[in-house]
Amino acid sequence: MSAQPGEDFLTATLDAEPGSMIEAAPLVYMKLKSPRHKDRTDVIELVKSGLDVDTCRRYLARHAPAFVDDFNEAVARGRAEEE
Repeated sequence: MSAQPGEDFLTATLDAEPGSMIEAAPLVYMKLKSPRHKDRTDVIELVKSGLDVDTCRRYLARHAPAFVDDFNEAVARGRAEEE
């Protein structure tokens, strides 16, 4: 996997040694970018497991503002499922 044009912010994450842990915010970005429904569900599950939503929201606002609304929707769904 490699960073696409305009995704320079992912270079360090994707260049990490195979098997390395990925930070949550870039993982959320890649999950939201994916067309797979399962990846959107994964974001909801991350929220339910205690994801730092403020850090992820700031990351998305800085690097991928088009995904902030999708993220906010996933956060709302995750929190609703916890009630």
